[in-house]
Amino acid sequence: MPDLRKDEKRFYIYFRMSIESFDEILNLIKDDIRKYNTNFRESISPEERFAITLRFLATGDSFYTIGHSYRVGFSTVSSIVTEVCQAICRNLENMYLPEPTEQLWQKAEEGFRNQWQFPNCIGSVDGKHITIKCPHKAGSNYWCYLNKFSLVLMAIVGPDYRFIAVDIGGFGKNSDGGIFETSNMGKRFEENLMNVPKPKNLPNHDEPCPHVLIGDEAFSLKTYLMRPFPYKQSKTDISKEKYNTRLCRAITRPPRT
Repeated sequence: MPDLRKDEKRFYIYFRMSIESFDEILNLIKDDIRKYNTNFRESISPEERFAITLRFLATGDSFYTIGHSYRVGFSTVSSIVTEVCQAICRNLENMYLPEPTEQLWQKAEEGFRNQWQFPNCIGSVDGKHITIKCPHKAGSNYWCYLNKFSLVLMAIVGPDYRFIAVDIGGFGKNSDGGIFETSNMGKRFEENLMNVPKPKNLPNHDEPCPHVLIGDEAFSLKTYLMRPFPYKQSKTDISKEKYNTRLCRAITRPPRT
């Protein structure tokens, strides 16, 4: 670590994170991941525990490989990664992914209206498959159409490609639309519990329209979610084709984020 800190570029390549960001996060979680020395062994410092976790998250190397690099057992690496990730979630979740407020949705709507000419849109929803090693006795639940085992990160993204809300853990075999509908945030949209602003007029129209999410063909049409018209319909109706074009332009996909 001391040698890496002398070279910012090498540090970033190794951890996929700047020194400043590393220290900022470490200061937020160090009390939760600190261990104390005993009569039998010297503890691993919070800085090294965080470094081990970041190296795993940045590269996906095996616990054995990372343990060899840091001269600790692979079972120790496993417990460190679990504990540090839990500490990151506890301390940073409310800071960087708070409960969406009406003001947050309004700001997102302004961005979609001004940047992508799609008024009343408050977010783009999509899923991202995250490759995993198949859990024991999981059957085909995690096998996805990409011919790999995966978990799905379902996310709502703003016009600036920043996450607004996420749900992680859907089976890779399920469709994005199905995962969204059964997710906590999908259920809360269905029950009108997501602090969505009240309907408002579209430009040059007098009738209030609801604020909506936008998604691709995998999602079902809802009062709070718009999707493209089927291809056959859009090819025979110029207005539907224009709508699809505008919708596809406005979709800021989580995979890009």
